[in-house]
Amino acid sequence: MKITKIETIPLHMPVKEPLVESHGTFSIFDHVVVKVHADNGVFGLGEVEAYPSFERPGCETQEGVVAIIRDYLGPSIIGEDPFNIALIWKKMDRAVVAYWRVKAAIDIALYDLLGKHLNIPSYNLLGGKVRDSYVVEGVGYGMSIDTPQKMADIAKKAVARGYRQLELKSGDAEKPERDVERLRMVREAIGTDIPIKVDFNGFYETKTALRLIKQMEPLGVQMIEQPAKYWDLEGLAFIRSNTTTTIVVDESVETPQEMMRVIRAGAADAVHIKPTVKGGLTMARKIAAVAEAGGLGIVPGSSAPSGVGIGAVRAFIATCTNLDGGTHGSPSDTLVEDIVMNPIPADATMVRIPSDPGLGIALDEEKVHRYRAN
Repeated sequence: MKITKIETIPLHMPVKEPLVESHGTFSIFDHVVVKVHADNGVFGLGEVEAYPSFERPGCETQEGVVAIIRDYLGPSIIGEDPFNIALIWKKMDRAVVAYWRVKAAIDIALYDLLGKHLNIPSYNLLGGKVRDSYVVEGVGYGMSIDTPQKMADIAKKAVARGYRQLELKSGDAEKPERDVERLRMVREAIGTDIPIKVDFNGFYETKTALRLIKQMEPLGVQMIEQPAKYWDLEGLAFIRSNTTTTIVVDESVETPQEMMRVIRAGAADAVHIKPTVKGGLTMARKIAAVAEAGGLGIVPGSSAPSGVGIGAVRAFIATCTNLDGGTHGSPSDTLVEDIVMNPIPADATMVRIPSDPGLGIALDEEKVHRYRAN
């Protein structure tokens, strides 16, 4: 079996309501679906999350993603056996440095292709599954920054619908203490039993972040994600050593080497691993191995993919022995509609890991055509 073609499909995917984070507002997601074709007629699916990523370095536009695959990554692996994933990675790294989320899409598509070719789930290529389902961390891709009262209302309704973990976005340029008020009102609305993760997205300077966390801790917060800038490992270590809450890094870790630096710096208790952003299933598992060796917890996740990217997340979660927390559920919670057949139902609070061949996904071609960028 040989790779014959790498196909790219850029999409403009509208959302039901804008997602507001500390660094910007997402009103549309511009992703690129990738198809890796083989000479036996089988193809695998992957996805590049190419929307503007305000807090993460090195995010490409759609045009850039298509060009990198067309001019560099695609030519470097045409004719290769898709089973030779290690060699394919070596060739991609020679063709262009970094671009982890672009390479992630090709890597994910390879595992989907091989699973379909062998008629087995992709997770069987990764050692097999250790769980059949996982808990959803709501709501959507994290609860948008809004007034404390509105966030409390959203949280209360979410818990009433069955959510058992929540993520709150934070980062208030005008009045940082409003983040504390948001947490306080959410906690009052939902009680003390529901775990809450607050995602700072590296918005605040170190001492501001520490001040806010100390005010949040008595209110009941289980995890703080990326409380300092992605490059500020000393600041993260300072915050971690002066708080009791679990500190999770995300933007600070894109590679296994960066994971090692975080461990050496004592900068985190856990790491948020996103296969669609951090080099696909191959790199995500390497990061997880380094994290486990360093005694860090693993928080699985994604940024804001369609059902294609979620397929990779499910395969990753299936194979992780130990996890700290759940992850996003249905893309339909945020997107106007998903682009895969049999999408995860909106408002799902538990997601089943399918046993279908590959990643267990197939494109809804009518919807792909509807949202395809010109």
